[in-house]
Amino acid sequence: MLRKTARSVNKRQPVPLYRQIKEALLRSIESGELSPGAALPSRPELCRLFNTNRITLDRAIRELVREGWLISVKGKGTFVTTERKLPNGKAKTALTFAILWHRFNIQDNNIYWGPLVRGIVEMANAYGAQLIFRQVEPDLYLPFWKEIRPDGLIVLAPLVTDEEILQRLRDEKVPFVATSSLFSDRSLPCVAVDNFAGVRMALEHLISLGHRAIALVDMDLQLTDLLQRMQAYQTILTEAKITIHPAWMLVSLTRMGLSVERIKTWLQSVPKPTAIFTADYEMALFTYQALHQMRWEIPTDISLVSFDDPISAAFLNPPLTTVRQPVSEIGGRAVEKLMQAIQKGKLPEGTEVLKPELVVRASTAPPKTEGTNRRK
Repeated sequence: MLRKTARSVNKRQPVPLYRQIKEALLRSIESGELSPGAALPSRPELCRLFNTNRITLDRAIRELVREGWLISVKGKGTFVTTERKLPNGKAKTALTFAILWHRFNIQDNNIYWGPLVRGIVEMANAYGAQLIFRQVEPDLYLPFWKEIRPDGLIVLAPLVTDEEILQRLRDEKVPFVATSSLFSDRSLPCVAVDNFAGVRMALEHLISLGHRAIALVDMDLQLTDLLQRMQAYQTILTEAKITIHPAWMLVSLTRMGLSVERIKTWLQSVPKPTAIFTADYEMALFTYQALHQMRWEIPTDISLVSFDDPISAAFLNPPLTTVRQPVSEIGGRAVEKLMQAIQKGKLPEGTEVLKPELVVRASTAPPKTEGTNRRK
């Protein structure tokens, strides 16, 4: 591949060498020798083909990337952008993806959504794809797609009750990928974190320290991630033969009632746990404040561990032990999954589950006592 094209490049010509290489690659793209979505040979191989150095080659490739003919994906390589035809017959290299969400304002909730959207935007830029952002009710996803006709949809964190809506999108041949959700139908195209693995890391860490009285704060069970974290809490403690005290589970369908006062009232009304696991970072912040106001010292009086690891977790007092999920990677992988399927003329399919990791800091320690009597 490209050998015939490379022969047209001649250092004796008055045209700068980088421009000759650029034009040679462009001819290969236009002729179909390099088809949409095809990966370019490695940089060393291209240097040999064109009898040039890396600096000259990179300049030619940068110009083709800037003009939308190629895309460079960090750690993966350089690819030919997928081409489409506009009504006037001219070529268009950029695909358009619509990013859909509902129920929350992503601009106001940047602990999770900021990194997720950043991952989406960075990968879309790498592929040369255009993005439009819309807050749309789930039952309007299909009408929206039929009216706007983007090349694909990325649905941010659909709810447990949205599974049938996503199945309908698939049945209607709509190219889409959902983020931050795991459904019972694993054939749905989703990218999410392994919630069970993350909760297991957190609870086994607490158990290894000697904790047996472990409470849960999980106040948004309409989200699949949050529901699965509660289910994992129950399953893992049961497997460890640790009694689950119903009063130690502060759970609700939505987080509308989440507040410092709610957590204080709860802790003051139940036997005192030695540790608390919170299902996300916002819940951890409310719990920190509640414990501070109650004068319970972390981790002397009670240990605390949470899902999610934003930068600020390391600067809390004490720094928070967390389960770090690859949020930006979830967003980027959603774009990749959608783009790769479209390039192959297929619909995205199958759920991808990414691994979290435990980050141990100073908010967890062995329990002061084995008792579970509430602190007075």
